[in-house]
Amino acid sequence: MKYDHIFSQYVFVPDKATDYGFAFDKGSYSIRKPLPESGFYAVFRIRGDSFEAKVYEEPDGDEYLPFEVSVLSGGFASTIRSYVDNVVDDVVKNCFALADVKAILLAYVKEKYGTIPEAPWGYLEEYHTLNTAKRHKWYGLFMLIPYQYLGIEKEGKINVLNLKVPPENIPDIIDYIHYFPSYHMNKKYWISILLDRNADIEQIKKLLDESYAIVEGK
Repeated sequence: MKYDHIFSQYVFVPDKATDYGFAFDKGSYSIRKPLPESGFYAVFRIRGDSFEAKVYEEPDGDEYLPFEVSVLSGGFASTIRSYVDNVVDDVVKNCFALADVKAILLAYVKEKYGTIPEAPWGYLEEYHTLNTAKRHKWYGLFMLIPYQYLGIEKEGKINVLNLKVPPENIPDIIDYIHYFPSYHMNKKYWISILLDRNADIEQIKKLLDESYAIVEGK
């Protein structure tokens, strides 16, 4: 099974992976992990921007093919998939670094506008609002949402930024790759921007400036 979506937000760090237990051979990093109380083990392989896991049965090493069929739900295959997902989460935590576009943008608005992000919903730790200095109104909203919320058929979640733009400009901005009709806000005035590694940071800074000016009434 492929976990390539991880590379949209994270960068693989080989030194951390080696410390974790990955071995390097023929251009790829791999590690074998037993799956608890199952009689199976998984092999995880990372090469470039590819992250793959395969499951095998002890002791013969026959590949467990139902693991690859994502439409199967419930039962033993689902349990195995859950075990593998837990290992993937641990690998990401210990062998990857966040490609933190959000941090770059937060540093920009702090320097330019003195904006300190606010977290009005304590139970949503990744949600932060950006408020203007005088009117103290939102000019930006950071969220961590599933890709599917934007109509993208990918697993996992992604940081997005909602910004206010002139309504007449929205049709020219939306490309359904990095710029989308806003999630959870008025689509007539707001857009959602995907903050992955390929985000155009300079363009987003310009849109941040524009959103700030609109909301502050400049």
